[in-house]
Amino acid sequence: MSTSLRRAPLSRRVFVTTLLCTFGVGYLMALVYLYAQEMRPAQLAGHGLVQGVANTYHGIPNESPLLVALRGSMAATSTPEEIKSISEWIEAGAKEETYAEVVGPIIESSCVTCHDAEGTYYPPLANYAQVAEWAKPGGGMAIQRLARMTHIHLLGIPMLLFIMGWMFVQTRYREGLKAALLVLPFLGVLFDVAHWWITKFNPDAAAGVILGGVLMNLGYAAQWVLTAWDTWAPLKDEER
Repeated sequence: MSTSLRRAPLSRRVFVTTLLCTFGVGYLMALVYLYAQEMRPAQLAGHGLVQGVANTYHGIPNESPLLVALRGSMAATSTPEEIKSISEWIEAGAKEETYAEVVGPIIESSCVTCHDAEGTYYPPLANYAQVAEWAKPGGGMAIQRLARMTHIHLLGIPMLLFIMGWMFVQTRYREGLKAALLVLPFLGVLFDVAHWWITKFNPDAAAGVILGGVLMNLGYAAQWVLTAWDTWAPLKDEER
């Protein structure tokens, strides 16, 4: 059994608690964002969560990635009437001569703030050629964006897990339990990201993305709860 955080000096316990509170709020906001960005759009489109994930990474056959985004994760950026106008433009052949009159103003007001010519957010949608490319059927998530998301997640999330794990290893729980819970979220992240790439080429792998996220969140949440409890829970008589 490891030394309990409850025996640590007050300053260290307050520091750990402050970190836990900050991480806890950030974790809850991440869940809210996940629901609003991924789950809710899938529900509105009449798809289950697994199908929504498959649509995001693999794409929808005979459907343009631009419309998939506008009806899904980017639905809040445009009105239903604007999305309908873009849909009709695509169905009519996405012609350049009607772009400036119908679609250009919508893209300019709703998309270019982020999807500018420099590609601040991928893909760039600053002119007709760029928009027309993403109006073509098929696709799913572009390799460039997938690679960008992969390196951000695999460099950023482990740093958060390292800090959480550093606090958790100082708790009084058995080493076997701590080892399992420390490894679990890292395995979840790797499983999740690996299945982004697999789903890009095979939509049947979409459930793996969800499973990876569940494993990561279970491990992280368990570490959070057990660390918080060990920091302030009363010591047993034999531990005094």
